[in-house]
Amino acid sequence: MMHHSQPRAAAKALTPLQAARQSATETFVFLLLDGFDALALAGATEPLRRANALAGRPLYGWRLTSLAGTPVVAAGGMAVLADEAYGGLARGEVLFVVGAASGQTQATLSKLLRREAAHGAHVGALGDGIVTLARAGLLDGETVAAHWDLAEALAEEFPRLDVSRAAFGAGRRPPAPGGAAATDLMLHLIAERHGADLATRIADAMVWANVRGPQSRQTVSAQSRYGVRNARLVQVLAAMEENIETPLSAQEIAGIAGMSPRQTERLFARYLNTTPMGFYTRLRLDRARGLLMQTELSVTEVAVACGYRSMSHFAKVYRAAFGHPPRRMRAVA
Repeated sequence: MMHHSQPRAAAKALTPLQAARQSATETFVFLLLDGFDALALAGATEPLRRANALAGRPLYGWRLTSLAGTPVVAAGGMAVLADEAYGGLARGEVLFVVGAASGQTQATLSKLLRREAAHGAHVGALGDGIVTLARAGLLDGETVAAHWDLAEALAEEFPRLDVSRAAFGAGRRPPAPGGAAATDLMLHLIAERHGADLATRIADAMVWANVRGPQSRQTVSAQSRYGVRNARLVQVLAAMEENIETPLSAQEIAGIAGMSPRQTERLFARYLNTTPMGFYTRLRLDRARGLLMQTELSVTEVAVACGYRSMSHFAKVYRAAFGHPPRRMRAVA
């Protein structure tokens, strides 16, 4: 949780320029793209609304825009009315791209975003908006926080990015990977500008018990994700998640568990009703399916990224797991 004492002490030392900046209304412009994360948008705007209510004055303003000014459909099918067509930023406004673009829409956005960035604008992203920024070339050489389910795909497609799985990022290109992380990002920005006390009061009003910082983890632990408490098994599962492209051998897995291969098999059978290598295979195939759905990588590139050196073997195990060949995913895309 945020501490109150330090921000209050810092507030006494504000210069007249800083004080004027705090009293001015800051405006966020959200550029919505079809398929955007509705929870991320709500998570970003609600803290702003609460900030204004608690302060009793308009600390923040925001506008919902789309490229054409027409309604935008979120990933869950909910249509959101745009306030206006995106027409650029006024001085000091911050732009957040919400959602991923493709084709001609991406080409249009790339020009638009590069122009805004050239004028010194702060341009951030919520959810898959990070992909839109990356394809526009705005993130080259940057460390960016991306959703854990998208992180490897993003790193594969954009090798010049330093992809992080932090809860969110800060700076001139602030990303929130989606969902609840958008609220964490906004609380962080509010604390920076108006003090941690206000941010904490907003979190309390939202019943937001766990306020995270930029370096917090996005995901729950392997223990929570797989519903197991055995410390050795949790350690093995975490190691498997971290070694997809170069898979561990059965002997290496046993070594991490501090057991013999036979004991490790009994451990997996007891807690997960499968074998170590069976679990590992499914983990790698799930990752492959995600890459095929979310990136433009070739099937061969996806196979290699998930630890398969034989395309025929990859196609065989993929078909067995999902009922169709991996190339069908690429054809649909």
